[in-house]
Amino acid sequence: MRILDKKIVGNRALLVFDDGKEVEIDREVYLEKRLYAKDEINQKELEEVLFESSLKSAKKILVGYIQKYPLKSEYGYYKYLLSRGYDSATALKAVAYFVNSGYIDELEAAKRLVNKYQKKKSSFEILQLLRKNGFKSSTISKLSLKSENDKEILVKLLQKKLRRVNNKDSKEILKVIKWFVARGYDYNTVVEKIREFLDY
Repeated sequence: MRILDKKIVGNRALLVFDDGKEVEIDREVYLEKRLYAKDEINQKELEEVLFESSLKSAKKILVGYIQKYPLKSEYGYYKYLLSRGYDSATALKAVAYFVNSGYIDELEAAKRLVNKYQKKKSSFEILQLLRKNGFKSSTISKLSLKSENDKEILVKLLQKKLRRVNNKDSKEILKVIKWFVARGYDYNTVVEKIREFLDY
């Protein structure tokens, strides 16, 4: 493919081909690949240049996003790039670049999320949150989720919930039990604590 015209506009370079096709690429990629010195380029070379250009752009966008949202999983960053219109290969390579350079540390992010929610959510809820946010099973298995905190949280939440419950209304009490079991609390522990609070 013959290159008829080349222009640099800001941080982009515009290539115009003899078939009327126009392609915009990153200025740095244009200079690195020495396209200013070429009059022709084949389809394979053009695809490589476009991929490099897209990758450079994805990395720039991802840096800002990582700084703004440091507690995401690798998959979370990958999904973000897809939502910004990057193809899967570019998104994967951009995320891998930051993982390899230590800028994305999924295990550290998961630990910080656990610390953030340890006093507010049950270990089951934290696990669900990590899974929902795309943290890998291998990352989750390295965490030490302390279920002993679950009882403290259960007691605090039960005190709040049972204030509004008539202790003679078994349907309301059953709703409370279901609510806690759905969040991963042990059924027997919930029933035992309710008995303590309501003097059953």
